[in-house]
Amino acid sequence: MPYFIFHGHDIENGAAIRAETRPEHQVYIRAQHEGCSLVAGGPLTADSGTPMIGTLLILDAEDRAAVERFLAGDPYAKAGLFTKTELLHWQWGFGAPQKPE
Repeated sequence: MPYFIFHGHDIENGAAIRAETRPEHQVYIRAQHEGCSLVAGGPLTADSGTPMIGTLLILDAEDRAAVERFLAGDPYAKAGLFTKTELLHWQWGFGAPQKPE
């Protein structure tokens, strides 16, 4: 399955939305989803380490459509946290996880 990188840029002053939806978001991204699973991810922060200003996710998925379905259900997306999003197909090079044969 191919990998995808998702980068979500928070709306200005999105801290309240992020704080309110973060627990639900964390449960959602760790759950099983048809055709798409989270490999790694976390919040993006300002250089000082705070505040959180975005989200980066690495996803292993059947195809782009599976990732789009996964992202559409994310509580952050549903709450309108992101002002801009990017979804890129990615070839994992160095340090790739072991996949079952």
